[in-house]
Amino acid sequence: MMRVEGPKRRVYTEELELRATEFHGHGGPFMIVGLRMGLAALKALDAMGWFGLRCRVFLKWAPPDSCVIDGVQVSTGCTMGKHNIEVEEDDGVSAEFVSGESRVTVTLREGVLSDIRRSLKDGLEATQVCMKWLREAETGEVFELK
Repeated sequence: MMRVEGPKRRVYTEELELRATEFHGHGGPFMIVGLRMGLAALKALDAMGWFGLRCRVFLKWAPPDSCVIDGVQVSTGCTMGKHNIEVEEDDGVSAEFVSGESRVTVTLREGVLSDIRRSLKDGLEATQVCMKWLREAETGEVFELK
């Protein structure tokens, strides 16, 4: 059996987004949110990814919100197949990550969630502007970490 031994990169790259897009089938703001949530958690926990990490995602368990799940899977290596990711129905978008005795909750700021929803209603150009901002914004502008 092959096993990944090196730590996951903790930075957002075009390659990471491409891998997530191929996994998910299309790109979008909620997938980017999931990628960024996972990367923020790996950094905060000083975690390797794939193994020794558990995640519980809280969101509306339907698209487009549920696209966050695929972003989290790609960025952290927590997967449905390994049973180290769970999903619970919620109105917001957040995820709790646990590595050993350490834990962090990454919550999408309410204003950012509203902006994403508005961009999706306003059409492709607004959504692309939103996605660009989500890629480039500082972690603290997008999320609250506890």
